[in-house]
Amino acid sequence: MLPGPNKLFLLTAALFGHAMALPATVDYYVLPSTGSVLNLDVAASNITYTVQGNDTIHTIAAKYNVGACDLARLNVLSDPNFLYENETLRIPARATFPDDYSCFSTNNTDATATCIYGGPHVYTILPGDTIQKIANERYNITTDSILSFTAQTGYIAALNPGIYDVLETGQTVKIPSCDNSACTMADFTFTYGTLQDFATAYNVSVGQIMSLNLGYNHTDYIAPLGVVYDCTLLD
Repeated sequence: MLPGPNKLFLLTAALFGHAMALPATVDYYVLPSTGSVLNLDVAASNITYTVQGNDTIHTIAAKYNVGACDLARLNVLSDPNFLYENETLRIPARATFPDDYSCFSTNNTDATATCIYGGPHVYTILPGDTIQKIANERYNITTDSILSFTAQTGYIAALNPGIYDVLETGQTVKIPSCDNSACTMADFTFTYGTLQDFATAYNVSVGQIMSLNLGYNHTDYIAPLGVVYDCTLLD
């Protein structure tokens, strides 16, 4: 379930150093939930669980008395709210952040931005996606900015969807990029954390990382993914 190897990103040592700058030993019982949660050395139990049709990350976490984000981060989920039936999840050995929900993206219906810095600007639709979810949750921009985008994909232009209409899985949506802006791209190897955790740490949208890693959902151990950071307006 990992993306293909055709990544052409600059390997940036500074990125690795910042994201993985953790003490050699960490007391997970006292580590604050606001601290870095990227690539912590959190043990898995010898238990795995196969996702059933009605499961959510919350019901599975409750079954094993761990936090929803504990479970999502150990399995390096792209989106904790999106699980495939019959996929296998590892179960944490113990709860680490049982009451923390920062691994989930915020659905910001009050978003005011109309473009993203840098890119990438093509998003591939996942099951259940709507314009509202893509705009407000994935990219933290307005729904109008997507629907009024003059360079929009033919699929969206022809469909002219309402913001809550469920879109066709596998089709694409173009996201408006701000003029004269850019991001630094790199490879990053995840062993613990969700894509939202990285987006929060590096002040980018989770949609930008998802766009770079078409088809990625979770990993059994490590996930070598493309990421963006230092997104800014150019002088």
